[in-house]
Amino acid sequence: MERIRYLFGLYQKAFGPYTWQILLIIVLAFVSSIVEGIGISAIIPIFSFVGGSAGAASDTISRIIAGIFAFLHLTYTFRMLLIFIGVLFVLRIFLIFGIQYVTGNIIYNYERDLRLRLFGGTLESRWSFLSLQKVGNLEQLLTTNTSNASQFFGNISTSALICTKVLIYLVIAINISWWIALFSLLAGFVMAFVLRPLFYRGRAISTEAERTNRALAHFVSEHVIGMKAIKAMALEKPVKERGREFFDLMRTLSMRARVMGGYVQVLVQIAGILFVAITFAIMYRSPGFSLASFAVIVYAINQIFAQIQSGQTQLHSIVALLPYISQTLSYGDETREHQEPKGGNAAFTLGSGVEFRDVSFSYPERGLVLARTNFTIQKGELLGVVGPSGAGKSTLADLLLRLIEPSSGAIYADGRDVREISVEAWRGHVGYVAQDAVLLNDTIEENIRFYNPRVGMTDVVAAAKLANIHEFIETLPHGYETVIGDRGILLSGGQRQRVALARVLARKPQLLVLDEATSSLDTESERAIQTAVEGLRGNITILVIAHRLSTIEGADRILKVEGTRVVEVNRAEVLGEDIA
Repeated sequence: MERIRYLFGLYQKAFGPYTWQILLIIVLAFVSSIVEGIGISAIIPIFSFVGGSAGAASDTISRIIAGIFAFLHLTYTFRMLLIFIGVLFVLRIFLIFGIQYVTGNIIYNYERDLRLRLFGGTLESRWSFLSLQKVGNLEQLLTTNTSNASQFFGNISTSALICTKVLIYLVIAINISWWIALFSLLAGFVMAFVLRPLFYRGRAISTEAERTNRALAHFVSEHVIGMKAIKAMALEKPVKERGREFFDLMRTLSMRARVMGGYVQVLVQIAGILFVAITFAIMYRSPGFSLASFAVIVYAINQIFAQIQSGQTQLHSIVALLPYISQTLSYGDETREHQEPKGGNAAFTLGSGVEFRDVSFSYPERGLVLARTNFTIQKGELLGVVGPSGAGKSTLADLLLRLIEPSSGAIYADGRDVREISVEAWRGHVGYVAQDAVLLNDTIEENIRFYNPRVGMTDVVAAAKLANIHEFIETLPHGYETVIGDRGILLSGGQRQRVALARVLARKPQLLVLDEATSSLDTESERAIQTAVEGLRGNITILVIAHRLSTIEGADRILKVEGTRVVEVNRAEVLGEDIA
């Protein structure tokens, strides 16, 4: 009972908004099964007509059919009965089509809505939550798991249709012989009890398969991204062998699931054959044996066992899909729990500058990183930030971008706590260029525009000129229409960074954060970025986080991050140190 409640709760949580459509499916399925049952039962009076005893059939359903003819003022003849059966089966075809249409409509709407909800929830989650997620797992959730969740609904809908069919065929069997119907029902319960351990085993296999699928997705994503390093170090064979372990495990789990399903089908088929044989042996020796009644009841019982077999298959699929839908819904709950705060409604202004006032920040896994930090970035200033790796330089950038919030203290813009300004408005005026430029497999123009419809071609070119990349783009055969490959692989590192800088400048930010944007570039590429940044001085407030001292030589002021402290240092002093 507990498992039924769990399954019902999961179903309600996933498909609650579609209650009315689900009820429509159940009604259509029930009507379809009734129509099919009446059509099959009409075989008995057909046999009566063939045997020359028209109207002799005395079972309840045959009398109901005769009553329908009388109500419609139709002549109860062999020909009209055939037409009646034909109409019923045509009606059933339309009902089945209606069921398929409504089910498909729900499935694909649900799949679209679920993907949109999960993807939107992911985009709107806190950075502290997203940074702990594995890329492959997110891909798995947004693709495979959502498809499996919609398939889960399809299995449930099919199961509802199966239940109505079993119910109707039981009524048909009871109409002919109540004790055979009771016997078939008991046989069904016995089969369910016998097969119960197989379903528990199937669920365990499915749970393990879902975990392995997520691990495999992460493994593939991680190693595709790192393909260049793998090839450079001639690690193809060990990586391939590691992949083989995943693929072998998936193959083993898939085979176990298939064999488990095969056991179920074989057992149900054997039980069905034995039951029909026993039924024939008993009915043949009973007085008043009717071939028509026997044919119908055998068909009904055969359908009951066929539906039980189909139901077992659907149940096996439902059990297999439970881990996927459970994981998907759990992730949706997690994204809602970790929603990013929207901030206030105050307008963004940067008339004087940005101030960090007694700002402290600590990571749960690393402890205190910044303690009572105080400094100001004046408007139009170029402020350099240096410090050893892991000191907290990028944490400063994340705080300034409002990806994370101070553990204590606050950040102010023109004397106003930035939390009074909406996150969207704040980031709309702040530009960010990281060490690894994120570029799309698209044209240079679209990479600079980057989902901003307000950026026209004139803005794209102007931003490219400011980023010192326009002349290079003009030398390309297709210019701004050049497709740069996955993650900008067709460009050099320096070119990728300048395209990323142009993308930010096209948004006309008032505050620009460069987070070690030149640390992986050669001297010439770094100089090109520095030239572009120098051209922005005075017009944009710039924070440059540097790994190389040469990057901040022209800074107005320099801050040093070390041992949870941020202090302003003399240029001559810091340029003589090793900060790597």
